[in-house]
Amino acid sequence: MPRAIKGALLQCDPPQMAMVRKIDKENNNAYIIEEIDDETCLVKENKVEEIKARVKFLMDDAMKPTGAMEMDSDKDSDMD
Repeated sequence: MPRAIKGALLQCDPPQMAMVRKIDKENNNAYIIEEIDDETCLVKENKVEEIKARVKFLMDDAMKPTGAMEMDSDKDSDMD
């Protein structure tokens, strides 16, 4: 007998979709039901908020300045 899975359509830009795929792969395909194209996929409805939070964490982590960048910005501020 076929089983139905409740899903939600997730649309985002390709870099964010790559993060979603990575998260899904690392968690044994626990999120994505079906990939539609580079910007759209069907995900398990009860996992939408978790995916959003994980992608936000990865994006925030990627945007953190490194130690060298922080030192460079300090030097610039001393010159002002």
